[in-house]
Amino acid sequence: MARRILALDLGSHTLKAALVESTVKGCRVLGLFRQPRDPHRALAEQVGDLCKTHNLRGDTVLSCLPGDAVSYRVLTLPFARSRQLAQTIPFELESHIPFTLEHVLVDFQTIERTAAGVTVLAVAVPRLTLAAHLETLAGAGLEPTAVGLVPLASLSLLRLAGEEAEGTDVLLDIGETRTSLVLLRDGVLRGLRTLSVGLSRVGGFPTFVQELRWTLLALAEDGSPLPARFFLCGGGACIPQLRQELEHAFAVEIVPFRQLSFPSVPEEYREEQGVFAACLGLALSEAVGRTERGINLRRGEFTYQGQNAARRRAVTRLGQIAAGVALVAGLATALEIQRLNTRYEALRQEIRRVFTTTLPDQQTIVSEKAQLQDAVTALQSRQRLMSGAAIAPLELLRQLSSGLPEQVSLDLDEWTVDEESARLRGTTTSFDAAETIKTSVAGMGMFREVQLKDVKTTAGGKKVSFALHMLFAQEQR
Repeated sequence: MARRILALDLGSHTLKAALVESTVKGCRVLGLFRQPRDPHRALAEQVGDLCKTHNLRGDTVLSCLPGDAVSYRVLTLPFARSRQLAQTIPFELESHIPFTLEHVLVDFQTIERTAAGVTVLAVAVPRLTLAAHLETLAGAGLEPTAVGLVPLASLSLLRLAGEEAEGTDVLLDIGETRTSLVLLRDGVLRGLRTLSVGLSRVGGFPTFVQELRWTLLALAEDGSPLPARFFLCGGGACIPQLRQELEHAFAVEIVPFRQLSFPSVPEEYREEQGVFAACLGLALSEAVGRTERGINLRRGEFTYQGQNAARRRAVTRLGQIAAGVALVAGLATALEIQRLNTRYEALRQEIRRVFTTTLPDQQTIVSEKAQLQDAVTALQSRQRLMSGAAIAPLELLRQLSSGLPEQVSLDLDEWTVDEESARLRGTTTSFDAAETIKTSVAGMGMFREVQLKDVKTTAGGKKVSFALHMLFAQEQR
């Protein structure tokens, strides 16, 4: 989905705007727009006219303050953690600025990391200055997501051009009444100044060149090389005589921004890309999604609320989606459990039906599986006995009966035979008769052991009940 980015540079003499379209495939400049500033009209009204005239609308709005609207210093600190930096930098900066901390907002960006610590550019903006800037934009119906600095925005455009950073370079953004100077060594920011001279140059080119020379001397470090290139942007970049004066005075290579190549800038805007360097730098940096932390003066009570609201809406939306997913997952789980319970109950009913059909005489049901398995085991045992026993159970009972003395009486109550043994339970006339039965059975030679058990008189004392456990001899199995 395409996103439109509107970046504004509210100069002292000209209002400038860049409109950039960003998509997943890349970005392109849709247009560069400017309008002379009228000192007798309200600035908010003029910004509104600029947007209305050119139908300027952006999904993201960016703006920037001139360098002389803020205070800044390059600081080197012996630690690099963001939290420590955020806590320490305001107090380090306070001694270098003509304001107390309660009257300013402070932000910083890291410009170099070393083993000894970190070097940062710290910026302080008066709260009243930022409030007035945001009020002006609000009066035009605009709310910027971020407020940067003109010199840093122009510098970001230079870096987007992919120029090789070697030696000492100077970036000059020359406006009508002010000039921003950025000193670079091997591509690293080493100094930043805003001069109170510009195209309106009181005193002519010599005054401009002299103040520029003094500034470079103030920023120079001992033993540092002289600048080899001047990159020019702003309205002054279009003045050939100024370029000649600079080239002659400093013996440097002059590189106007209009000579730089940006794939996202159409050919018809190449001549003006230097004039619109600040707003182009803001818009293109946002469009390409540069990840390094830059200066954004919308901090504290001036933090962009639309972004926070969007984040809250996104979090709320994600929460709603997550709740919906959880609800659907819960319903699916409940339905699956219900389906499984239904199948389980149907299976239990089928097992019970098979059980009662198979064992109709079984009155007590504890575990269908275990009881069916016991029944199957008993049937298998009987099958093996019937098919493989040397003497059939009835034949064995007949032999036992014929082997007993005629005078001994035996009433048989229970008779069971398996592969290992035979068991009977019955009654006789006396204890001696029970012992005689045991002796007679043992004498038949069919069993290796005969055990007489549970010998006792029956109710009434007229008979004796007993049990015989007969273990087959090896050859009888």
